[in-house]
Amino acid sequence: MKSICYVVLPDNLPLNDDDVYKFVRKHILKYYSELEIEPYKKFFTEKETLDIAKRKGFYSVADFEKHLIMHNDDDGIENGLYYWITTYNYQGRWDSIRLDGIMQGHQLEKFEPYSIVTPDGVWHSAMDYGYIPKLDFESGGQHPDNIESGNKWRSYLKDFFDQYKNKNLAIIHVHS
Repeated sequence: MKSICYVVLPDNLPLNDDDVYKFVRKHILKYYSELEIEPYKKFFTEKETLDIAKRKGFYSVADFEKHLIMHNDDDGIENGLYYWITTYNYQGRWDSIRLDGIMQGHQLEKFEPYSIVTPDGVWHSAMDYGYIPKLDFESGGQHPDNIESGNKWRSYLKDFFDQYKNKNLAIIHVHS
């Protein structure tokens, strides 16, 4: 997916492309989807667990669990849920970015980005508010299930632009 993200820039940052790009990349590095993190158990839902068991040829989660106990170290069943050990960055939001300009917040109010990054380095996106882009894409317009979440996102953006209207924002194209 390709989208637009605005990143609030510090007041003392020189506004040339190299310095802004370096700042943005460092500021959002923890959201890089290819960043490996410490190994953790990634759990699946009950339905996903049953579906995975069936796909692997087991008729019950109990049979699947017995098999995993005897044959695997990287995945298993815990409290009835399938898991695997991974280093995938669950915070991942991007795999490539491109700086597309720098503008003040008040100049960007009329454009609705898909995500923003606040000065504290927190990434906020329409999906955080329940928006599902795939629904709009498949329906060719705003899907009814996205109306409420879209309104919540636009309300958040209004507050964001009110707060950062005089700040410089980097405009980045994000691929995820």
